[in-house]
Amino acid sequence: MKTNSKNNKVRAQDIAKVLKVSASTVSRALNDHPRISKETRERVKQVASRLGYFTGMPEPVNPEKTEAVVVLVPSLNIKLYREIISGITDSLKENNYQAFIVVTQGNTDTTLSFFKTYKQYGISGIIHIVCKKSLPDNFYDIPVKDALPVVTIFEPETNTVFSSVLPDMFQGIHKIINYLKSLNLNKIALILDDEEKPENTMVISAFGTAFEMSGLTKIKLSVLYNNKGSELGIEHLLSRKKPQVIITKGTSTAMDVMKISENIGIKIPDDLMIIAMDSDTQIAGLRNNLSLLKIPAYQMGYEAGKMLVFQINNPEAERKTEIKPVDFILKGSAIRMP
Repeated sequence: MKTNSKNNKVRAQDIAKVLKVSASTVSRALNDHPRISKETRERVKQVASRLGYFTGMPEPVNPEKTEAVVVLVPSLNIKLYREIISGITDSLKENNYQAFIVVTQGNTDTTLSFFKTYKQYGISGIIHIVCKKSLPDNFYDIPVKDALPVVTIFEPETNTVFSSVLPDMFQGIHKIINYLKSLNLNKIALILDDEEKPENTMVISAFGTAFEMSGLTKIKLSVLYNNKGSELGIEHLLSRKKPQVIITKGTSTAMDVMKISENIGIKIPDDLMIIAMDSDTQIAGLRNNLSLLKIPAYQMGYEAGKMLVFQINNPEAERKTEIKPVDFILKGSAIRMP
């Protein structure tokens, strides 16, 4: 098959023509976008492979004809990130912007490489979902030098001049602390997935502030980083630290804690209360009476899309930080009957 490109390079538009779908659908399918069905993704990738399409970066576009932005995401295997992207794409679609999804695997070199080459893709702006609290000091030098509009979701410790969208972890955690204080519970454990993730740092900081504001000076807080999902780590925490409350990053981890607790004779919630931090109220864990600290992932993504479009259209506008509320939903896993 001959392509329309002068250098005979296969384009997303060529794949779209074969499959009779839009070029944006092809781009999303090649980047495993969660809103594209598995069947469509497989069809697109089969045709792309047959035609010799290179999928490493989004197809270059003509900036005079297309308004396109890139979303840099660590992974599409994590529900939190998928919901953030859903909010971003809905927001951008309302403003007639096209979004390309670039999966970085949390690799700073991959992101830096994209910054060096973004101009050839006709990109109007970038939304960066930050997954590492520590980034090199010069990490954002290129977009800053080029005055490229950038919005971050979560923030690194590195100072930036960009607008950002954050969850108000303190708001939800303060509600939890006040609730536990009313029950005279003071042995709390956190099970988090990665010490480097900025949202986890926010969680620990929010607990410290909430303890101080609530006048709780004798709270015992244990933190377990369980990024490999080790049951041994959870068993060790339960047997050695003997927490009265466990708060987990993710519903699946909370369900693991429930299972392990049941196996060793710990009763939920009489002996141990469990609360999960997650982004979806319709997940199986909530239907199983699991209390939830709900992270507003979709709302964060939607707000980031709005902020980026505004900055593209108003380059001199002042940068700002938008904080979205985090809810505490109390269910059976943290309710003790009198």
